Amino acid sequence: MNIAGTLSHLPQGQIFNKSRFREAVHMVDPDCSESSINWMLVTMRKQGILASAGTGKYYCLSGESAVKKNYQYPHSPEYLEIEQAITDSYPLVNFQMWELIQMNDFVNHQIAKNVIFIEVESMLVDTVYEMLHEKYPYAMIQPDTDTFYKQRSPESDIVVQKLLTEAPTPNNRHSSPLEKLLVDLLSKKLPGNLIERSEYPRIYEDIFRKYLIDETRMFRYAKRRNLYDALLSFIETQTDVKLMTI
Repeated sequence: MNIAGTLSHLPQGQIFNKSRFREAVHMVDPDCSESSINWMLVTMRKQGILASAGTGKYYCLSGESAVKKNYQYPHSPEYLEIEQAITDSYPLVNFQMWELIQMNDFVNHQIAKNVIFIEVESMLVDTVYEMLHEKYPYAMIQPDTDTFYKQRSPESDIVVQKLLTEAPTPNNRHSSPLEKLLVDLLSKKLPGNLIERSEYPRIYEDIFRKYLIDETRMFRYAKRRNLYDALLSFIETQTDVKLMTI
């Protein structure tokens, strides 16, 4: 497989689809089979040569972009314990999790007190909350900001919420992807009120600089949350992030 040759025929700084990728492969090897084309596409993504810009859409990584990687976070023992408890009790439930201390990688003022968010498909929110509340009495179910601060525990907090449909799916077990977290931060709900807004530009810039972000997936979720315009305006006017898909 001539990856270098294929790359030379792909547009730089532009998004292309699989048909365009197939054309580039055939310019180098006219007899290349469809299975080999699929293998090359997967290989180039794994090697950090290509990145996803949404379903069936890709762009070439070069220069600083080529050092970006997929996001993974070494979650806290309590997070892992809760994740395992939910998985053991409800192996078929659709849920996602993240914890506030993840943001310490991107903020100036470090977060000392953790909050673990568990988002569960709507019909099982109460069930999962009741299961967790037996072991973690300080767990809360869908609190607003005022209730959250009134009921906070001396140590870490656990918040169980409804998982919105069309939320970006996790890339690693049940850990919420960055595309989802970036949108949720801009909301007026609880997650968006736990970090100072002055920290947001740095958070966005650091995340986009270090990690591969599926912009199409992010903006699709933002539209689901009625935050599309707010997200686009914030990125374009308050950060130095250069979007690929807009």
